Amino acid sequence: MHLTRSSRLALASAALALAAPGAARACSICGCGDPLLAASDPAAINGQLRLQLDTEYLRMDAGTDGRPGFTDQLTQWSYRFNVVYRPLDALSLTATVPLLSKSIHTVGGGTDVTASSLTGLGDVEVAARYAVWTSVNLGARRVQELAFSAGTSVPTGAHGATAPDGSLVDPHGQLGTGGWGPFAGVHYRFEQADWMAFASLSYRLRTEASYSDASRYKFGDALLWSAHGQYRPASAVALDLGLDGRYAKVDRATAPGGVAADAPNTGGTVLSAAPGVYFNATGSVWLFLRGQVPVYQRLFGEQDVKPSVTAGVQFQAM
Repeated sequence: MHLTRSSRLALASAALALAAPGAARACSICGCGDPLLAASDPAAINGQLRLQLDTEYLRMDAGTDGRPGFTDQLTQWSYRFNVVYRPLDALSLTATVPLLSKSIHTVGGGTDVTASSLTGLGDVEVAARYAVWTSVNLGARRVQELAFSAGTSVPTGAHGATAPDGSLVDPHGQLGTGGWGPFAGVHYRFEQADWMAFASLSYRLRTEASYSDASRYKFGDALLWSAHGQYRPASAVALDLGLDGRYAKVDRATAPGGVAADAPNTGGTVLSAAPGVYFNATGSVWLFLRGQVPVYQRLFGEQDVKPSVTAGVQFQAM
């Protein structure tokens, strides 16, 4: 059997995984996995133009700075539009525009106070992936690919929101980071028959943001990795299971007077199991549901990453 379009869809579906945005007092470590996996889903690999709409829910807790016994609880809903365009078989260009709804509640001492609640445009992400080597064995129904990627988050989200008392909202509660987030990575994919394996390693830098009170803040640079496997039990269904990880440096805060210090309760390592299911509802439309469940956390300070879930629809326009 040759590698038809449908078989390639089956083999490639698992590569789509989370690129989760940041969270309260540990934004630098909240998201796990390859930031460009969205360029490797079935419709993106096999079509020239793929559109996607998805929604993601995530939660994270961290100790409140300077208040022992209190916890900042961040809840974030993301509503994202993603497009992948393939002008060449080896080249994928992608852009993601997020609408965010973020709230931080400070809980402790029998109280639950809303520290911030914001909704609006987040940081746009643009990136490219280029396959430098591809091997196809039709007889064995096998495909291998090695690719490199590069991209950046763009500081389009507002990062100067203030509380009712006029103080700045915590950087982790802002809609945008206020800085650029360039990254580069390497990716390997192995497909055979109804099975697929995928691995990636990326590194993301963060530039410093400046605020109206003359303070500055830099989210921690991060190493991200993903390893996924997929099996397709039926022509319209793909089952995915992977492990996504991230190690982030601590954030760095600079006071208005110029004194810099590590931000408490930021940075560290988190590993998440990443299950997913993809359903080909009709010829050009895929539905998907996927999640990340932390299975190992070694974080600095008081932090707790909660499970996240994403659901969406993909349409292969060309």
